[in-house]
Amino acid sequence: MSSPTSPTGPVSPTNPVTPLTTEQTVDTFTRFFRERGHSLITGSTLLPPPGDPVLFTTSGMHPLTPYLEGRPHPLGRRLVNVQRCLRTTDLDEVGDSTHLTVFEMLGSWSLGDYGGPQSLRWGYELLHEGFGIPRERLHVTVFGGDERLGVSDVDTDSLHTWQDLGLPVELTHGDENWWSNGPTGPCGPDSEIFVWTGTGTGPDTTPQG
Repeated sequence: MSSPTSPTGPVSPTNPVTPLTTEQTVDTFTRFFRERGHSLITGSTLLPPPGDPVLFTTSGMHPLTPYLEGRPHPLGRRLVNVQRCLRTTDLDEVGDSTHLTVFEMLGSWSLGDYGGPQSLRWGYELLHEGFGIPRERLHVTVFGGDERLGVSDVDTDSLHTWQDLGLPVELTHGDENWWSNGPTGPCGPDSEIFVWTGTGTGPDTTPQG
């Protein structure tokens, strides 16, 4: 891998990446996955079709649920999208430094094509080489199993992938790294990447809050 750079010179923990505009962020993300065989699909409207149990489109995967459940997508098995979302579940937190009501969610999707390890490797490559974020600022979490969810096994595929990439990994329990689409529907373990934006090289454990 080549060493990332930013408009202000070589990237390091003391020389963070210059902020990008929304257009630059979207272009970097979509171009990265299009170069890896993903088809860019048009985002859906904020109002779901009749019969949908929710009032608004709440995530990038929301309109893709039928395809994630097995229906063939006309544009293939590798997709990338930019989806406008509206959420009302965290209204009390809107206005702080991280929560918005309406936003655009960027997503890459494999419909039975490649697995989680490849997705994680590309995610790391996008952050480190595409956006130029120093690896010293990255910290990842992996599902460590939880009997309360009926799943006792550690997500070893994700764990080994991050270990191979040399990033610090923390195992979590409960629903911290367990994703679900409500009481029924797609669900399973997930892995998250945290980016330290403070001074220095960052904490040794997952940021709280």
